[in-house]
Amino acid sequence: MKYKFLCGIFSILLMSNVSANAETIKVPVGSQTPESQQMARPSTGATKAQVKSQFGEPQKENPAKGKPPISNWEYAEFIVYFENDHVIHSVIKPKIHESKDIILETTDEMSEDDLKLKKSPPQ
Repeated sequence: MKYKFLCGIFSILLMSNVSANAETIKVPVGSQTPESQQMARPSTGATKAQVKSQFGEPQKENPAKGKPPISNWEYAEFIVYFENDHVIHSVIKPKIHESKDIILETTDEMSEDDLKLKKSPPQ
């Protein structure tokens, strides 16, 4: 019984140590491309006919779903959302960078085993 308890405690400590090294960086889409914020987009309340006359045919028209029916049209740089026949919102598409090179930065980190070896006295 005591052995199972100690194994459980050890497992929890080991897992908490591993997860402490993770880091998440979040960058809101709006701040990724501030120059795009001034891009002309359909305004709230415009009709589908007005959007087509001002911005042309969309690349893709997605059908309405739900109640009230919400549909969207995809253009090259933004998406327009409609409730019935009127614009309720338009959003800029995030830009996908042409370069797919991933740069990894290495750091000099020591594993737990390396630290234990350094701390133990020479024999």
